[in-house]
Amino acid sequence: MVHFSASMGQNSSLPKPGRRKSLRSFQRKSHNHANLSHTFTLNDNHDKVELLNINQASEEELMTLPGVSRETARSIVEHRKAIGRFRKVEDLALVRGIGADKLELLRPEICVSSRRNLSCASSRAQSYDSLRSADSRLTVKSNRLVNVNKASVFELQCVHGITQEIAAAIVHYRDKKGPFKQVEDLLKIKSIDRIRLDNISRFLTVENSDLEDTDVENPRSSILTNGFHHSVNEKKITNGGPLKLPVLNGLSSSSLFDIFELLSAYSPRPTGQEIFNFTRKGEPAIRIGVWNLHEFTFEKANNPGVREVVCRTILENGLSILAVQEVVNVTAMKLICDELNKPRLRRVNEWKDKNHNWNFCMLDVDGSQLGFIYDSDGVIDIELISLNQGPQETSDDCEVLIASFKVGDLDLQLVNMKLNKKAKLDVLQEKIKDLISEEDMLLLFVDFSAIPNITDDWLTIGGLQAAFPSSMNTSYLRSKLGLKPQHISNILCNNKIQGQVTGINGVVQQGLTHLAIPNGWNWGGPASPFCPVWMELFLNPNSGTAL
Repeated sequence: MVHFSASMGQNSSLPKPGRRKSLRSFQRKSHNHANLSHTFTLNDNHDKVELLNINQASEEELMTLPGVSRETARSIVEHRKAIGRFRKVEDLALVRGIGADKLELLRPEICVSSRRNLSCASSRAQSYDSLRSADSRLTVKSNRLVNVNKASVFELQCVHGITQEIAAAIVHYRDKKGPFKQVEDLLKIKSIDRIRLDNISRFLTVENSDLEDTDVENPRSSILTNGFHHSVNEKKITNGGPLKLPVLNGLSSSSLFDIFELLSAYSPRPTGQEIFNFTRKGEPAIRIGVWNLHEFTFEKANNPGVREVVCRTILENGLSILAVQEVVNVTAMKLICDELNKPRLRRVNEWKDKNHNWNFCMLDVDGSQLGFIYDSDGVIDIELISLNQGPQETSDDCEVLIASFKVGDLDLQLVNMKLNKKAKLDVLQEKIKDLISEEDMLLLFVDFSAIPNITDDWLTIGGLQAAFPSSMNTSYLRSKLGLKPQHISNILCNNKIQGQVTGINGVVQQGLTHLAIPNGWNWGGPASPFCPVWMELFLNPNSGTAL
């Protein structure tokens, strides 16, 4: 089984005299001369303006900027400490209390360069070159990770966010205690807190890059889980280190990450919805769902917008087990579980409850695109007992994955099924009846995306009862485009499990898009054109109500 002093009597909040000239006091004078020379010059004192360097300014100096209160100035300083320094003016938008509108107000007044005299236009617009050279000292090669077990003080300082003092502390700790076993061990150094680690960890590794590229022969197991070893372009990917990806379009990885952070800040998450606390009517309960992730490849999962949407959707809706469909690469599942367990994305990392251990499972069978993601160490222990392929005789009608889970004291049979275009209702009726045992608590997660017209007969396969009516729209794109609703996903239950059903279920239709996800020739697309659906179960035996 492979599974973030002022001295007394002095008013330090006043602007320092002669500090700089504000662009807002710079007024253009009109000259109504009859004849104008063929040249026109401005006095150099007016052409150049001393901008405020937000990487060096104190709280008091920041308060001289228009609309910046002491609280906002303090937030700027705290954010600057956390990330090391601002690499470009646009980074200021990420500070609490700034945002895009206030940034436009401040832009003509500020800079991030140590040069004192800049042209008036220097910070008005963001250039492409400023993105390309967001931080020329990132590393010698921007797509290379720095090995914290071998790098010198000077090499460590090449990483954005690592000062000379921090670099020296890392080397001192390493010489005294020995090599770091994982990047997370840097938290043992006093000057590195969680916020700083989250910002520098993507540039670091503890492994020898030469060893990482060595092929290791590992037999493949019949079940693929978090600990799998799988060949991708003849390079082995394991849980030992972050994936190395090529730099795209000439942008460094740090620049791409900064762009994503801005896009993420303008991709709102749902608000006002119920926070599921894993209880219902005073009884412990869990939520189990299903989601067709639609052509879920490694490349798709590697899009941070997709990863953020999938992970936050799971967390916000309190899902403990999620049946997933159309998973093309097992590595895509690993990326999701890695993000859930050790978040690198700010939106995922800020989720308040981190007491989880997320796992996935799939069968190591050619063409298999079904699997499960589950939290084994959440409010209740969840253990995968077995995982099997569906009966061979139904392969023309559907793909089936059958899992047995121990959820607290409950033994659950979870069947993940994706119907094919050729699926025959009468054949499935008989086969599902044969699969079902009234002694087992069974849930059937069905994907109807290949079936053009869903009737109520499809929702009673094998005598099961559906959590949602066939009129329920579970297609995200159809609802957004105003098209005829389409029923894609449902959860069917047998009689045995009826006593555990809380009667609460839902279709997730909010928070499925992100500005970092393509939408044709536009941006702001959904992670999947299909909506995840879920239902609740009581954990104490026979404490529920029927559907």
